[in-house]
Amino acid sequence: MSESCRFPPDFVWGTATAALQIEGATDLDGRGPSIWDDFCRRFPERIHERSHPEVACDHYHRWAEDVGWMKRLGHSGYRFSLSWPRLLPQGKGAVNQAGLDFYDRLVDGLLEQGIAPNVTLYHWDLPLDLQSWENPEILQAWLEYAELCFRHFGDRVKLWSTLNEPGWSTMHGYLTGLHPPCQRDPRRAMQVTHNLLWAHSRAVALYHRIWGRPEPGLGIGIALNLSPVHPASDSPQDADAARLADGLLNRWFLEPVLLGRYPEEVLEFLRACGSAPHGDLDFAEPVSSGASEGGSIPTVDWLGVNYYLPHHATADAPTTDFHLNISGDPQEASRFSIQGLFRFVQNPRGRYTDWNWEVDPDSLHEILLRIRDLRRLPVYVTENGIGLPDRLCEGQVEDSSRIAYVTGHLRAVHRAMQEGVDVRGYYMWSLMDNFSWLNGYRKRYGLLYVDRQTLQRTPKRSASWFAELARTGVLQVQEPASPS
Repeated sequence: MSESCRFPPDFVWGTATAALQIEGATDLDGRGPSIWDDFCRRFPERIHERSHPEVACDHYHRWAEDVGWMKRLGHSGYRFSLSWPRLLPQGKGAVNQAGLDFYDRLVDGLLEQGIAPNVTLYHWDLPLDLQSWENPEILQAWLEYAELCFRHFGDRVKLWSTLNEPGWSTMHGYLTGLHPPCQRDPRRAMQVTHNLLWAHSRAVALYHRIWGRPEPGLGIGIALNLSPVHPASDSPQDADAARLADGLLNRWFLEPVLLGRYPEEVLEFLRACGSAPHGDLDFAEPVSSGASEGGSIPTVDWLGVNYYLPHHATADAPTTDFHLNISGDPQEASRFSIQGLFRFVQNPRGRYTDWNWEVDPDSLHEILLRIRDLRRLPVYVTENGIGLPDRLCEGQVEDSSRIAYVTGHLRAVHRAMQEGVDVRGYYMWSLMDNFSWLNGYRKRYGLLYVDRQTLQRTPKRSASWFAELARTGVLQVQEPASPS
C-alpha cells in the first residue's frame, strides 16, 4: 500500500553543510584557527579515530565539482556556512581577501546553476582569538563580521541564518563539556545562551537596517535544534521533568526568536537556582511606523528547524552524567542527566540508529505544529538526516534505510503543511559524508559517499532517489524499512 505526497512547485529541495565539516584548507590562504581546530589538535583522543578537519572533504578546492553534483541531484537551494576565521582570521580587524574570493566563487557558481544559497553566519567555528562567547568584546566583533557578510554578499544571498543550533553548541560546550570550550557550569551555560541570542537579535536588526524587510520566505532567520521532550511515564513527576527539560532545551530558544522574550516560567526557575542570565532580556526590535500594535515585533523573518530525534524524560536523576555515543556501536548507550531535575531514557518501543538516536518522524510533525501555534511564519527544515555506517561495495552504496528515514520525515512535513504550517523547503543533512564533530568520519550522512583516501565522491542509492524527488516534487510513501 502506498500514497503520494505532492509538494508545491516552488518548494526548496536541497542539502546542508558546514564550513568546518567540509572545506578543509584550514591553514591555507590566510585562514585563522578556530576553537574547533584548536580542540582537535589538543584533544585528538576525544574524537573517533583521532580524526580532524584539516582536509575534511577538500571542498575549498573541489567546490565547482560539488556544485555540479548539486545540480545533478536536483537542488534548488543549498545551505552552507561561512567560515568566520577564513574571512576575519583574528575574528575582527583585517579582512582576508582570499576568503572573500572563495565565497564569491561559490555563491556565483551556485547562482549560475539556479541554486539559491542559504548562508549561515556561525556554525560553531569561532575564531580562536575571540576565545569564547563569554568574551565581553565578542558582540562588537560579531556585528563587524555580520556587517561585512551582509554588505558583501547581500546583493546575491537572499536567505541568511545567524546561528546554527545555539542550544546544542552551548549544551555541549558549557554543560556536558564534550565540545570546546569544554566547560561544565550551568550558570555560564545560561549566560552564553543569552549572549548568543542577543547576538542573533542584533544581527537581524543590522540586516534589516541594511537591506530592509524582505518578502515572505526570504531574509534572515536562525536554525534551532528542536527535540520534543516526552514524559517517560504517566507519573506527574515525569510530566514535570519533561516540561522543565522542554523549557530549557526548546522553549528557551524558540520564544525569544518568535515572540521576543524568554518563557517566564523557565526564567523564574533559573532565578530561583541562581542561573538566570544577566543583561537586557528583551529581544524585540522597535516597530517602524505602520506596523502592527504592541510596540515591538519579533525579529526573525523565518525559522529554520534542525530535527533529528525526540527525548524521553524521567524525574529519576540521582546524578549528573553525560556520555555521547561516538562509536556507532548500538550497545553503547548515550547518557544525559542533571541531578534532581531530569534524565533522558530510551523509549522501549522506539526504533534507534547505531548511534542511539531514535527515529521518530511524528516528533517533527509535533514541533512544526508547535511553531505554528506560537507564530505563523515561513519555516524551513534546515537539517534532517540519518547517520549510517555506509560502505562502498563494487562502486555502489546501498542506503535504503536513509531513503526510508527521509521519506518518513518528509511525510510528516507534508502533513504539517496540510495543517497550516508554512514550510518552504527541506535541506537534507548532508550533501556528502563529512567531518561529524566527535564522530569523526565514521558517521556518514551524505547523499555522496566520500572515500577518505582519495576524496572521490560517489552517489549513493539515496542520491538518485533524491534527484527524482526534487524533479517531480512527489513523494511516494510505502511501508518504511527499519534503520540500520
